[in-house]
Formats: sequence, structure tokens, C-alpha cells
Amino acid sequence: MLHLPVLCLLPSCHVTLLVLQPGQRLAHLEPPRQCPASTVEVAIALMVFFTTFLTPSGYVLSNMNQF
Repeated sequence: MLHLPVLCLLPSCHVTLLVLQPGQRLAHLEPPRQCPASTVEVAIALMVFFTTFLTPSGYVLSNMNQF
């Protein structure tokens, strides 16, 4: 049986193992979160995603003549 660990960066999350069972797709061993993500968590996540992807591409585009 294949076990895939899923890590969460938020301190309230725990490591969840996803189990591939016959006849089912990835079955979660933990129930879903009862409270949705807050506005602050969503804002931080969006800022991290945009910074992660736009900073390297901005660097490459600004130094295009050196490549």
C-alpha cells in the first residue's frame, strides 16, 4: 500500500497520510477542517505564491541582456 505524507506549514495542521486503497482514490485519515481559512491566512498564502513566482521572473526579465 502506498503512503504519501502531506505536510502543512500552518502550526494548527498535522501531517496527514494519504492511503491509496483499491476501488477508492486517496482516502484521508483525518476529517476535514471544521473552520475555514481566515482572511489573514489567505492573504499570507497569496503573498507567498506571488512572491515565489514573480520575483525570479522579474529578476530574469530585468537582466535579460546578461543572459
